[in-house]
Amino acid sequence: MTQNLDAIKPDAPSDYESLKTRISTLSDSMPKRLMQCARYALANPDRIALGTTAEIASAAGVQPSTLVRFAQTLGFDGFSQMQQIFQGQLVGRNNEYTERLTKIRESGTNTPGGILGNFVERSKQSLDDLVRQVDTAALERTIEALSSAENIHLLGLRRAYPVVSYLHYTLGKMGVRTNLLEYTGGILEERVQFINEGDALFVATFSPYSPEVVEFASKAFGRGVAVVSLTDSVLSPIARVSSTVLEVNEAEHGAFRSLSTTMCLATSIAVAVGDARKWTSLS
Repeated sequence: MTQNLDAIKPDAPSDYESLKTRISTLSDSMPKRLMQCARYALANPDRIALGTTAEIASAAGVQPSTLVRFAQTLGFDGFSQMQQIFQGQLVGRNNEYTERLTKIRESGTNTPGGILGNFVERSKQSLDDLVRQVDTAALERTIEALSSAENIHLLGLRRAYPVVSYLHYTLGKMGVRTNLLEYTGGILEERVQFINEGDALFVATFSPYSPEVVEFASKAFGRGVAVVSLTDSVLSPIARVSSTVLEVNEAEHGAFRSLSTTMCLATSIAVAVGDARKWTSLS
């Protein structure tokens, strides 16, 4: 049921996570211009934190008044109040990484060799866990969906971007037609119309999950597209809009996570799809 946004008078979100949740809750009811603000804000939180209203509006392709209405829709008195949440998130994130580095230093493993050795050990652990815990049935469904698709569309932002970028490169080298979706120019949503039922969408997202990726996958899933997701939990919000879910977890060192296990799984998927395509074409 469509909500009347003008009738909603919620308490303002108190932190960045609750702000993202508010955007996700209201996203289906937002007018086009407000959704344009939402996508830009979530994709460029640092710019929202540091820019002026005029600068941000120009970059997002909207009027300054639209930014103000967007903030008010989320429960804030105005744009500057919402901006404080983004500023707090920026400071908190910087502090978080400082704390991570402090923990590594306090553990006595902050030498270059010590850092490398710890990541290697954690990666070995994650790889062993992957072999034991991977859902082979889901993996087979993934290969079947991707190898039989007319086109494979790939989407992953932030930490997940290297994963889909590598798949795009590797599958392309094997002659598999892929389309790497990127959040450029704020027109990601419009690209869903070019994905057909005979295509497949491969998405990757890890905690904290990208709302724009979940939204895009949801729209593709609603169009009858086979959506394969690579994530870190079957309880991930991407799971409910996916045909198949592959779960992968990276062990941490000082709260830092590598992509070694994820890339291993992605490489396996690429090779298996390339192999399946080759023998299908020969037969």
